[in-house]
Amino acid sequence: MAKIGRNDVCGCGSGKKYKRCCLAKDEEAEREARAAAAAAPPFNPYGFRDDAPDELVNASNAVLALIDAGKLDEAEQASHELLRRFPDAHDGYARLGLVHEVRGAHREAIDYYRKVIAFARKRPGIYNSEFIEGYKHLISHLEPTIAD
Repeated sequence: MAKIGRNDVCGCGSGKKYKRCCLAKDEEAEREARAAAAAAPPFNPYGFRDDAPDELVNASNAVLALIDAGKLDEAEQASHELLRRFPDAHDGYARLGLVHEVRGAHREAIDYYRKVIAFARKRPGIYNSEFIEGYKHLISHLEPTIAD
């Protein structure tokens, strides 16, 4: 859509020039939109909120460190502890899915990733569709590897 020039007839139908009619209102709305966008937290595809407790972040990252170190039994146990301690976060399910994925137990990994999706769907104010789509994509890559 073409931008209205200052001297063009205003698009609101008043018959006045844009600069004498809606220009100031539109400029103010644009300023408010820019301020709101600047104040909004950046998009986070992993579902972590900026106000997530450090304790949750640290515990979740500790599970990832255990997985990286190949300590999968400890990582699984720590993931269950995440679920117990932080029932309002998806991390426990996500980490359990990753543990099973690394073990090659893709069916179990998929089950946990589906739990992440179900969890996120119940909290649309926190988790967006891109987060859910990311887990669907992960599942679609794991499904062909399951032997019947």
